[in-house]
Amino acid sequence: MKVTVKLIAMDPFSPPGFDSNGIGTFTLADGASLEDLITQLKLPDGIGEAYMTMLNEDAVPISGRAEVPLSEGDEVTVFPAIKGG
Repeated sequence: MKVTVKLIAMDPFSPPGFDSNGIGTFTLADGASLEDLITQLKLPDGIGEAYMTMLNEDAVPISGRAEVPLSEGDEVTVFPAIKGG
C-alpha cells in the first residue's frame, strides 16, 4: 500500500524520498502500522520519540503508534513537539 508522508519543520534533516516541500510517498506492506512507517523513515536516533504524528489530520500519541494500522492513501504528518512559554 502507498501512503503520503509530510515532514514539517524538520530542516536540515531531509531523508531520501522526500521532495523540497518535505512530502514523500512510501510503499508499505498491507497491515503495516504507523510505528512501522516511522521506523522505515530512518529518522535519527530518538527523533521518532520526540516528534508528533498525525494520521489523516488526527493526532496519534507516541504510545499508540504500534496499534494504528495504515491504509492505502493515508496521509501522515510528522513534526517536532512545540514548546513555548
